[in-house]
Amino acid sequence: MVRVNRYLAMLVVLLGVVSLVVGILFIAQSVGVRGDIVEGLRAERVILGLPEVDEEGYIEGDVVDTAAEAQVAQGILEEHLRDSYGTYGDTERGSPERTSYLDGTTLRNSLNLATMGFGVTTVIIVTGVFMIIVGIALGVSGVTVFRLAMATR
Repeated sequence: MVRVNRYLAMLVVLLGVVSLVVGILFIAQSVGVRGDIVEGLRAERVILGLPEVDEEGYIEGDVVDTAAEAQVAQGILEEHLRDSYGTYGDTERGSPERTSYLDGTTLRNSLNLATMGFGVTTVIIVTGVFMIIVGIALGVSGVTVFRLAMATR
């Protein structure tokens, strides 16, 4: 029985180490992807078209590089598109208005994807933190069971 407990303890410690390593990898990958998203947004130099400072503290001319700013810019763009052109179906085929509408829709969709990318990386970072906590708990539990198995020898 002592031998089984020792092997079980080693297995639990091994699972803890695997969980710890995977959690660290999740966090590292997510931070890297988030950096890529921010870098891509900054490279496109999309700015917030706001009147000076709005009620949420966003400043006119700020480059969009956060999830919140991307959502605000997406909302502003949607409002401008609807006010200027109506819907896609309201524009005539082959007209410059439809081309402008499609350009705006492409930018709006890109901002939406950036917002979703920020959300996904946040979920993966939180999952990585959880895996690290579970890995530590498993490691401590496994070491404790191993010591108890050795003490009852």
